[in-house]
Amino acid sequence: MKDKYSIGEFSKKTATTIRTLHYYDELGLLKPSYVTEKGRRYYTNKDFVTLQRILTLKFLGYSLEQIKEFFQKETWDLKDTLSFQRKEMIQKKEQIENVIKALDHALHIVEDRKEIEPSIFITLINTIQMEHEQKEWLKGYIDEELVNEIYSVPESKQLELEKKSVEISTELKKLISLNPEENQVQELIGEMMLLVKDLTGDDLGFVQEISEKEVEDDTWLFHSPFSAEEEEWMAKALDVYLKKKGVNVRNENGTKKPS
Repeated sequence: MKDKYSIGEFSKKTATTIRTLHYYDELGLLKPSYVTEKGRRYYTNKDFVTLQRILTLKFLGYSLEQIKEFFQKETWDLKDTLSFQRKEMIQKKEQIENVIKALDHALHIVEDRKEIEPSIFITLINTIQMEHEQKEWLKGYIDEELVNEIYSVPESKQLELEKKSVEISTELKKLISLNPEENQVQELIGEMMLLVKDLTGDDLGFVQEISEKEVEDDTWLFHSPFSAEEEEWMAKALDVYLKKKGVNVRNENGTKKPS
């Protein structure tokens, strides 16, 4: 067996790039066993062991700085740090699963359409990204059991509701120049309220319950697919629809009725 390897040979045998080996050298993690006067780096068999340790700890999620700290100790007290790493990896796993879910939902939405409004797309992804935070926020305003029901719908149903929501939002944006009382507008508002009913079991009751509470807007938590002007138009259109249903949640000047 050879007892020394050029950096090129060592790189090839370990499937580690020369650039990475240089970087490990700079950090003091893995220095060549010796360097010639001309600057040629050479590694020996013991360097394989050091590199294996680095790659093993990297596999467990440790940063190079943490690995360097390990190497400065004769013995490693791993219980606490392994527990910490496990928690970190679980969080990363949950994040990756969330990203995959968001991609799956986005693909389902766009499968029948070439283009999608950026604001609508961001709203869709934000709803998945901030699901836990939004769920906790809602519990401050409506019955916790209802909130849990809303967020426990089957995946297939959620996908269809999202797809329909994107379709309605897209069509509403096209009608912004119309009077909110126009039939086309009111039909879409009606479809939107059917989605609410599908989720809550009672569209009007849900809207009435929310309207009777002092709800604090949270634009960071809930991304809207509509501009401020579009939201104002939507609010008027919703008022028209609700009044026809016998629900009045805003005053004549357009502000919400006091609770």
